[in-house]
Amino acid sequence: MEFMDYMNLGLGLLLIVMGWLCYRNPNLINPYGGMSPERKALVNIEGLKKAVAITFAVTGFLLIVTAALSMTKVIDEMMTTNVMIALVLAMMIPLFIAMWKYNGFGRRRGDYDDVEFAEHQEKRGLSETKKTKITLWTVVILPILCMGLFLALVLWGNKGPKYEFSNEYVKVKGGGYHVTIPVADITSDSICEHWPKIAMRTNGMSTNKVNMGHFRLKNGENCMMFIHEDGGPLLELRTADGGLYYLNCAKEEETMEMIEEVKNVIKP
Repeated sequence: MEFMDYMNLGLGLLLIVMGWLCYRNPNLINPYGGMSPERKALVNIEGLKKAVAITFAVTGFLLIVTAALSMTKVIDEMMTTNVMIALVLAMMIPLFIAMWKYNGFGRRRGDYDDVEFAEHQEKRGLSETKKTKITLWTVVILPILCMGLFLALVLWGNKGPKYEFSNEYVKVKGGGYHVTIPVADITSDSICEHWPKIAMRTNGMSTNKVNMGHFRLKNGENCMMFIHEDGGPLLELRTADGGLYYLNCAKEEETMEMIEEVKNVIKP
């Protein structure tokens, strides 16, 4: 298991524990713990501590899921890092919303008894039902939907590229990227047994299975890749305008058929 997997597991468990501790002891929530008793009287602490606890717990759970996906090689190290950063940053959104909704911002300072505080909440349209719906959407449903969308994109991206051939062009698409290569512009074609060495992804997607989109190689060349780990050898195409393309399919037998079709359309 990689260091990043341990980090995500540890951070996920830590956030879940922190959420439970904040719920049990709201004084751990900043800035609530340092407020004066008069200022604390303005805070809807029940709503605030629930929102904080649920946000921490959901984010922690999603980080643990990310670690599991990385351990099972569904996503690679770069994608794992990006997801971890995105989740930690996204966690700030429901926390800020919770602070604004429950922390007494915009109210005058002074003491409120429970009845006055409830009436003040109602005037601002923050009934218990509305607050529950706000909390549910901002700290539970929204993060889960985002994670579901991410997983769908990963599964979609792990599929092999699709090809369309004619005597005039070779069309390739996959992972949200596509290119049309005019047959007349192809100056060379060759078969590579090994993946080219990538320096950076300039505008593309990478998982543990695929590289699709625009990349820069360690030799300084820019290229487009539509390649799948299980697809066997790569077809390298170069064009008159300096274009460089690496292609294969999701399975090696499909790759060999694709290479044969491309060679048939580009032969003189």
